[in-house]
Amino acid sequence: MQKIYKFNQYLLEKYPTVWNTKIVWMLLASVVIHILFFIIGYISHADPVSLQKFDVRDDYFEDGMIFIHLIISVLMIVGWLIMMFKNNAFKNFYPSSKGKLFLQFLQYFVIVFASTTFFFSYMAGFKMFIKNKYPDKQMAQNVELINKTYPFFSQELENYTLDNKTFPKFYNLFCETDMEEIDRSKKYFVYYDRVYQYYTLYSKTVYQKNKYGDYLFPDNESEHDLAYDETKENSKIYYFKKDVVDVSPYIKTTGLSYYNFSSVFYQNDLTEKGYLRRNHYNDDYINSDKESHKKDRFEVNRQTTELLNKKNPAEIEKLMNHFIKISKKFGIKNNLDAKEWAKMVYAPENFEVRYFIKKYKNSINEEYDPRRNGDDNNDYAYTEEAMTADSAVAVVDGEVVNKDAVTIKEFNPDINKQLSPDDYFRDNLTDYYYNTDDLRNFLGNVDIVKSTDFFSENIHIYLWIAFFLSTFIFSFRITGLKSLLFSVISAGVLFLAVILITVLYSVSGGRGSEEFFVSYLVFFIGLFILMIPVLMMKKVRKLISSIFINISINGFVLFILLIVFIINLHQEKYCREIYSNGKYGDCETLVKMLDLNLSYIILIIGFVFMYLYTSVLQKWKAMPQ
Repeated sequence: MQKIYKFNQYLLEKYPTVWNTKIVWMLLASVVIHILFFIIGYISHADPVSLQKFDVRDDYFEDGMIFIHLIISVLMIVGWLIMMFKNNAFKNFYPSSKGKLFLQFLQYFVIVFASTTFFFSYMAGFKMFIKNKYPDKQMAQNVELINKTYPFFSQELENYTLDNKTFPKFYNLFCETDMEEIDRSKKYFVYYDRVYQYYTLYSKTVYQKNKYGDYLFPDNESEHDLAYDETKENSKIYYFKKDVVDVSPYIKTTGLSYYNFSSVFYQNDLTEKGYLRRNHYNDDYINSDKESHKKDRFEVNRQTTELLNKKNPAEIEKLMNHFIKISKKFGIKNNLDAKEWAKMVYAPENFEVRYFIKKYKNSINEEYDPRRNGDDNNDYAYTEEAMTADSAVAVVDGEVVNKDAVTIKEFNPDINKQLSPDDYFRDNLTDYYYNTDDLRNFLGNVDIVKSTDFFSENIHIYLWIAFFLSTFIFSFRITGLKSLLFSVISAGVLFLAVILITVLYSVSGGRGSEEFFVSYLVFFIGLFILMIPVLMMKKVRKLISSIFINISINGFVLFILLIVFIINLHQEKYCREIYSNGKYGDCETLVKMLDLNLSYIILIIGFVFMYLYTSVLQKWKAMPQ
């Protein structure tokens, strides 16, 4: 205690402003709390099961850490204010220079910022743990092994149908599955109610758009022949069917086969941001027509085919055994046994899918639903259109839509004697299960935590919290509680007045231009408030001028933001006048050009204003009561 007293005396004698703000002790306390949050973040996800949810980045808010954060921050700031308000040099007419006043405000900002940013320490610890526990090189090897094993999951029937095949001669071919589009005079393939026909393709690239901003359809082409299209940055590529190709030599069976599998379980290519990044690693959301993904699918199909062609059950079992070990390390629930799993897969004649594995463990009285967790792509119950084998009537939602519709019986006369895919799936569903979604979420969360810049994405929020709290405390410190309360009331009255005037303007014929009206109304009111303390301070009472000063200090950055908004409004209006096709969103406005840099620019302007405005505060203090 004696050392603390001596240190305080030293600060009081040498650095009275630092002693007054208690910044040294507040920063020391903040460092201790930051270290504590770092440790909590580091150990928070030691259990891999905690990473098996949709987006683990939200755990800080969902698991209650944010409330502990807020409680600690409030207690620290309130305690600091109680200690600091015991002495107010400015209030008691001690000499305070312009630099000292600004330095005092700057210290308020640093103290509040340090006392409210524990989120960053928590996330830094969390991110460091993930990088140490799951290094990139090791995870890349694990993902490669998982993708090699994925063909044998046998969980989704649709992954094993003939239209998934890409190797060896299917890469640049298009598989037509619409019965009404099939050329029955040429080679096609049938599996129950499915029909497959392969076409070569040719493409045409379009760069021109119509007045609505949509790419034009190529001239002299029929939409009937369109296979699919792909939109690029400045163009759109249309792919059209050309000639039917007989791929019989490469097809061992038209039914379900591991030879057809080409889906990618996980891609750790996190090039997207935010929510889109979450969909990027889920194969169900990836556009199968994209060239990069087509190559990945081809590679999966090639590796799977080569492994199956070896007809070596021991090698398949070894692959599965390694996968199960990785799954155990990641905490993925399953009851798979490598030896039994390999037996279910191994069918050397054509490797047809004979058994299916569940995607989760269902209870004894619970019916297994392959579509659980919103996976609508696994619906094995088909529409009535394909089921009307004896009728030429297509039924959708209970209504006849086309009496001349092509029926599946024209392609498969024996369909009534065959087992439907959904019945085949249910009849061959085993009691083995593997929580696939947990594995996908785990891999995604590991990569997302590694790649997310938590500081840059959230720093703006905490900077502005610290800035506004600092201006508010500084206002109270300079003008006192009475002036500050009157300022809050005055600002509230002005806000209601602006709303009322805007409503009256709108109903009196100004509908459609309210944005411009209210923006300029608030601009001139703000300009008036800023000018009064500068130009007319001595002509108004000290209490009245203190109200203008408080509103100016706390609202100047909002005034600058308003100016930027007005400029942006005029730029958008100009774009709308030039681009009548509604594509004015492509215009480069000031807000779009500056993006998040606008926040930093306005913040710097706010600090400059506070430095310059200290001279006004000194003049106000010199006024008689």
